[in-house]
Parts: sequence; C-alpha cells; structure tokens
Amino acid sequence: MTASRPEGHVPSVPAWSAVDLPERTAFSMISVWSGVDAAAVEELKTDLTSGDDTPDHLERARLVNTDDQVAVFLGYWTDPESHSRWCRRARALSRRGVMSETAVIPAERWETLHSTEETTPGVRNLLAAELTDVHEYWGAARDRIPASAKDDLASEPAEPLPGNLCLIRSGQVWGRCGDRERSLYFSDVEPNLSAGIDFLAEHPETGCISSRFLREQTIDGEDLESTSFVGWFRDLRSLEDWSKSHPTHLAIFDSFLSMVADLGFEIELRLWHEVAVIPAGGVRLAGTEASPLAGAPSAVPSQATYRKSQGGP
Repeated sequence: MTASRPEGHVPSVPAWSAVDLPERTAFSMISVWSGVDAAAVEELKTDLTSGDDTPDHLERARLVNTDDQVAVFLGYWTDPESHSRWCRRARALSRRGVMSETAVIPAERWETLHSTEETTPGVRNLLAAELTDVHEYWGAARDRIPASAKDDLASEPAEPLPGNLCLIRSGQVWGRCGDRERSLYFSDVEPNLSAGIDFLAEHPETGCISSRFLREQTIDGEDLESTSFVGWFRDLRSLEDWSKSHPTHLAIFDSFLSMVADLGFEIELRLWHEVAVIPAGGVRLAGTEASPLAGAPSAVPSQATYRKSQGGP
C-alpha cells in the first residue's frame, strides 16, 4: 500500500488521517447559480436542514473564482440510499440554476490528510482520525487509498461518465493565526493558491475538469476564516502530475514552506484535504446540464464557458 514511499522515509511533522470510513459515502456539492435569487438559497437550506434523510454533515460556502453570486452547500451522507431519498423529496433541486454533483465513494477509494488532530471541514466531522506516517512525499495520497494496492485507478471509458474520475477538496483554516502569520499567508501564499486554482479552471489540458475556490461560511451564510478548493480531474494521475511538477502548484508549495521558515516552523494555519477516486456509475448529476462534468473527459469546457452558460459575464 506504500509503493511510492522512499525507503526509510520518516515524516518531519505529524499528520492525521480519517479512519473507519463508511462502506459507501455520498458527497454532494449543490450550487445555486441564480445570482441574487435568495428564495432558491433559502429553499435549498430548508431542504437540507429539515425533514427526513438530511445530510449527516452539512457545510455552506460561496464561490470565489467567479463574478457571479453563487451559494454552495456541501453535504455528506453515510448512507447513499438516504441521499437518494433526499433527492427525491428536495423541492429546490427542480429550480432553474440549481445544480448538484454527487460522488458515491467506496471506503477503499478515498483518503484524507490533516495537519491537526482537531476537526476540520469535510468528512472528518463524521470520523475519528489517527496519526499516519504515510505523508510528506510525492505519491503519498495514492498510497493512502487502499484500492491503489491492486488498481492503478486510471481513467476508464464508461457511460454516461468515465470511471475513476478524481475528486479533491483541499482546505485552509486561519482562525487561530496571529497577525504576522495572517500577513504572510495573505501576502505570499494565498495569491499563489488562487492563481493555481484559476490556472486549472482555464486549462483543461491538465486533466482538470472543474476547479472551484470556496470561501467557507456558516449555514446561514456568514463568512468563516476558512477556504477550500474543490477540483474534479480526469483521473488521479492528472492531479498527481499537476501537484508534483507544475509551476503553479510548486509556487503554492514553495511559498508555504517559506512562510513556515519565516515563522520559525511554528504555525497555526490548519490544512486538510480529502481525495477520492470514483468508480464508473458513482458520479450523479442533477439540475442544470451546465456542469463541467457533463462533458467529461473529451469535451471539457473552460470555467469561463461554464460561467457564460449560467448567464454570467
């Protein structure tokens, strides 16, 4: 399971990984692309927070890398059948401009990593986490996915969507950071992070199908001191190649390491991610057909095309 780990590798800092994942988890990202249509947002919030079959964990955000006003809800169901029942009763899903992208993820096909044992956003809210030494080297994410021990997780032709699409949600929480750390993060690191996400959004040749930058919020829509990147890739290899060698990701990595060194290797920034590789038939789309995933992987529209299809600039 650790085919990529260099012999004798010992991480220099601790990290935690979620354990005891459910047999199958449904993760659904539901977006309201109707600008100032507050009624659609409120109806969706009501659907997600009341009645039967609501998510086991629910978060909210707003989309940053667009000129539109886009509300996003992110739900995690530990029972995919419960998610399916929720979809059948959710009134907001029938509204124009409301789109959902759902991944049904088997336990052996995803992994998480956290720089703290504290609870961060994402599926970690539902699970315990344990220390792991499978980190701090290129290819560690693949090594943490149990299915990779017997499967290369390459893209596979399938209908209506190819198998082994790769989903990443990667977050940054700065609520505990002092003034100097905040200053360094927002002057040196965050601009590179934003630039990398924008690059992926406009360059489908990287294998990235969709690249979204979210500002995390309370369920009622107040900004939190937290962001996350949600990206869909043609396969895990495409994500790995960008992470390991592309200048836009290396700029993020290098600026973060420089910040850590400037702070004497004592930081309060909380980092986390979750990566999943979804088998054929495990991705479900509902609502508008403007989702970039609708064209995966051969006809991948740019983020600009996506915005225009929703009536944006």
